[in-house]
Amino acid sequence: MRTSIKSKLYSVFAGISIAAFAAILSLTNQAWAAPAGAAHRSLLTGPWELVVKMGMEKAGLLFPVTVSDENKPEKLDSILPVMGMPINIRLERYVPDLKWETTAVEQPGGMIVAKLTVKGKDLEQDIWLSPGDPDRQSISSSIGSVAIKKIHNANIIEKLVRELTHPRAVGIISVWLDDTNSPLEYAANPAETITMPKSKYKLSVLEYVPHYSIDTETKEVVSRSDKPVNPAIKVGVDDGENTYEQWLWSKFPSSPHKETELALRMEFTSFDLGGTEGKYILVVADGSEPWLLFSNKGKTQTEKATLGRAYPFTDKEYSFSIEKIFDSAVVKTDWKNKSENLLNPAIIATIEYDGTAQQAVLEFNKPYHYKTKFGTMVLLYKRQKSSY
Repeated sequence: MRTSIKSKLYSVFAGISIAAFAAILSLTNQAWAAPAGAAHRSLLTGPWELVVKMGMEKAGLLFPVTVSDENKPEKLDSILPVMGMPINIRLERYVPDLKWETTAVEQPGGMIVAKLTVKGKDLEQDIWLSPGDPDRQSISSSIGSVAIKKIHNANIIEKLVRELTHPRAVGIISVWLDDTNSPLEYAANPAETITMPKSKYKLSVLEYVPHYSIDTETKEVVSRSDKPVNPAIKVGVDDGENTYEQWLWSKFPSSPHKETELALRMEFTSFDLGGTEGKYILVVADGSEPWLLFSNKGKTQTEKATLGRAYPFTDKEYSFSIEKIFDSAVVKTDWKNKSENLLNPAIIATIEYDGTAQQAVLEFNKPYHYKTKFGTMVLLYKRQKSSY
């Protein structure tokens, strides 16, 4: 067993996690994986059925699912009415070997998207990151991480990333004056004062905590560790007559504990690597070349990112490369059939309800949840009980 590989697999946040893990696990071929060959296929063969349940009801509707050849894709044409509900389930296609494929499609008004490839022993996995998609902003594991963060002003990206290598720099403060769409951006250095041009405001970073927390007894702000788990800064704003103080969190666009209505809209973006090697931040801006921030011997360094170059994690057998940067794209994940072998069967269906039609990919033995005003409908494509 190559247990060392298992411990280094990449856990990808939210939307990418399931697809990435499925692909990686299929490559590792560890002893704890599902049995292969004929034994594995025997657990997948029919006869099959589709179970449909509403809410917490014990009994559900059973619909038989039949195909002419379990090893070959097949077009289906069955409509299954859900009795007592204005819902139809239209079975449209059977695929014996389902595979999820993620791509970036260039589209006006889209987001910056970066295609990365993670490589290592028995591993090669494409990863898609985008600063505008909360589900695709980073990947992380015990041997390193890659995050993507965006600078609003492409003209100052090099200036800002170089300022972020200062030992005291913890991130970037974005400040919107009046109703401007583009903010002013500054490196956040505790104990330094920033004068806003053509305005009456001065801004100071009064305090930085990498792991923000509230002491339940004293009600004071404390840092639970020196790792940037929940980074936040306390800022002071001077308008020439009064001074206001406010906490800004990197993980929240606005303060959940707001006490004072500030005259300025501000956001804090953490770039704290915690001095940990193997951690990278890919810095992007519209129409600009990408930059990388990383730690080397406890110091933050920066350089222009080179497409196709392998950047190592702490375990040198594993690395990532930046394959392409899309300036304006959307990330799409679609299904396809990989082969004419019964390996990962699925039914492609459409759920018709209340004047809408939604595609549902019913993977074998995986419950599919669909919300209605009557409750949550659960669909399960499985072997018939009589076949066990």
